[in-house]
Amino acid sequence: MRSEDLQEVIRAAPFRPFMLVLADGRRIAVPRPESIMLPRETCTAVVMDADERIQIVDVALVTAIEMGEQSR
Repeated sequence: MRSEDLQEVIRAAPFRPFMLVLADGRRIAVPRPESIMLPRETCTAVVMDADERIQIVDVALVTAIEMGEQSR
């Protein structure tokens, strides 16, 4: 996946929670935009889970984005 594609999902208005699907089959939840950091001009994302643990993700290894329900 391209960083620009992921940036579009992160900055969408209104934001919808999503799941990153990685090449190894792992899924990483992104429940709100504050949970993910993807600096411009980089290919590495940092995702913080509910327990405040971080996962560092190579965006090139993201094979899909599964969109959740839109908040009301």
